[in-house]
Amino acid sequence: MHGTIFQLEEKPLRFEEDFACEEDFYEGFVGIIADYVSEDVNKEEEINYFITYLGKYGIIYNSEEQSIVFPEGFKAKYFSERFLKLKKIIEDLIIEEFSTDSTKVWILKNLIEEKYGIYIYHKGSWRTFDEFVRYNLKEGQEYYIGTVLDYHF
Repeated sequence: MHGTIFQLEEKPLRFEEDFACEEDFYEGFVGIIADYVSEDVNKEEEINYFITYLGKYGIIYNSEEQSIVFPEGFKAKYFSERFLKLKKIIEDLIIEEFSTDSTKVWILKNLIEEKYGIYIYHKGSWRTFDEFVRYNLKEGQEYYIGTVLDYHF
């Protein structure tokens, strides 16, 4: 299966060395998360998918600058549906499911952090989109899209 990595930075990327490349993912990503990372991707198509996916959470996209603003309240909107699902699954979970490698345990882990979804490359390091939203995203901040990469897992 394939996933996408988006580089998001707080300042426009102007120089070649500002842009992420495949080599930035060789250590710790390739071989652990992914089989490989590739620059062979339709950037416009992937950005359109990303913007459409985030649209329901009220993001503001500037196609000219290729920038995104995550508005105030984005984090709560983004996680609210998953949080409610998580609470429901935990409410119905029994010890036999919790103490084994059950589907419900996998679903719980995935609701907390989607390991094989979208990744963000930001300030020289990569993280899942969920991690980025929780720990790095500044609501109201404009982020500029840099490199877009494909990964296979």
